[in-house]
Amino acid sequence: MRPQVIYDVRLWPADSPKTPLNAMLTYSSSDPHAVCLMFVQGRTITSEYTFARDLLAEGVRAPAGQGNVLVAPHDELDDLYLAITLTPESGYPFLLYVLRELVIDFVNQVYRHVPHGREQVDVDAAIATILGEVTS
Repeated sequence: MRPQVIYDVRLWPADSPKTPLNAMLTYSSSDPHAVCLMFVQGRTITSEYTFARDLLAEGVRAPAGQGNVLVAPHDELDDLYLAITLTPESGYPFLLYVLRELVIDFVNQVYRHVPHGREQVDVDAAIATILGEVTS
């Protein structure tokens, strides 16, 4: 079984901070360069964003990312929160806040499982997955 890291997180929308959103940050060494942020309602995943684990690690210290996912320390409360901007494929970007320490802990666990530079991708499994999606 591949090592996994799964964290429950609470996100606060910038435009509605009194209405937190439940989500999960996940990592699997089967895709060692990526992390996933999944929004959860009850037991249902309502949407997800997959992006580079290095982007999340860099965003803890300084603004990082481009395109669909941006991560940066909060403008005023950078010791406490990170700002995550997500842009869906169709729609407008939305800004969320998350506890910085939680993300730091998640990133540390991820790199503990698969250190930077030790990532390995099972090319045969990746090809089988792609071919399975094409023929399904």
